[in-house]
Amino acid sequence: MDAVLATERREGDRVPFASRVMIVRGETAWFAQMLDISTSGCGVFRPDGCVLLEDEIVRLFFYQDGETAAAIVPARVARVSNTRIGIEYHEPQRIPPLHRA
Repeated sequence: MDAVLATERREGDRVPFASRVMIVRGETAWFAQMLDISTSGCGVFRPDGCVLLEDEIVRLFFYQDGETAAAIVPARVARVSNTRIGIEYHEPQRIPPLHRA
């Protein structure tokens, strides 16, 4: 595990979570494989070509099997390493986040 991520402070316990999420910043988007998730944020493996920096504001699009709508969650990039990205939600979310009609 990256040293930076090993010492991070988090609100809420993270649980392993295998899924994909779309990370959107402005007009740019990346699909990322999730590593773990909590009510306050998630960790993803850094996608190839991803140039996100700490403190950037993003939107996360979570898709559930069988669902046609995505759960859209505003968030902030909390940590970035060569292989991983830690993301903090603006507001607490369910695990996994749910689409709000």
